[in-house]
Amino acid sequence: MFAKNLYTMRYSIKEFCARNKFKIIFCVIFCVVGILTGIFTAIKIFGLDEEEIFESFNLTYQLDDLEKFSANFFSRLLSYELVIILLALFALHPALYIFGWCLLAYRAFLISINCTMIILWFSFNGIIKALLILLPCQILMLAIMIGFYCYVCYQIKDCKFQKKKRFMGILYPFIIASLGLTVINLFETTLLFIFRSNVILVI
Repeated sequence: MFAKNLYTMRYSIKEFCARNKFKIIFCVIFCVVGILTGIFTAIKIFGLDEEEIFESFNLTYQLDDLEKFSANFFSRLLSYELVIILLALFALHPALYIFGWCLLAYRAFLISINCTMIILWFSFNGIIKALLILLPCQILMLAIMIGFYCYVCYQIKDCKFQKKKRFMGILYPFIIASLGLTVINLFETTLLFIFRSNVILVI
């Protein structure tokens, strides 16, 4: 039974990727550009040593800020819920797809610029936080957003072709994406809280 379900899931994922490969490729390209831009921007900003520029990108100054459980959890929750709502809106018409790709690219840009700046600013502790906790979790969240966006684009197009309500093509993917993002957010926030700076220094 498990093997059958696993095979069905693998086939569904493979079929989804085949149907939406161009959308996925565009999303990945935009995200890679955003990540590379964020890395180079962070290095350049770090060299300027201007705090006002750090503030404009909402960059972290103290490791303690990364370790506040409730503040981080709810701020991230609000952030990714807003992103997937906007992605759902941009999926309503092919003319708006470019805005969704740009939003994903901007999200990737913010991930890379923050992680790079944390590494440059906090050295060893920054590497632990950024590369082992923040980056993997944020990349997973970005992957869910890409999958959600491509799936909703396909569903809305299919609903339009079959003259169904577009709302139904958004609701269930939205709920699933929100749950997936929340699980990762909880995992990431918990790790940051458990592996605080004083714990890392003791290790």
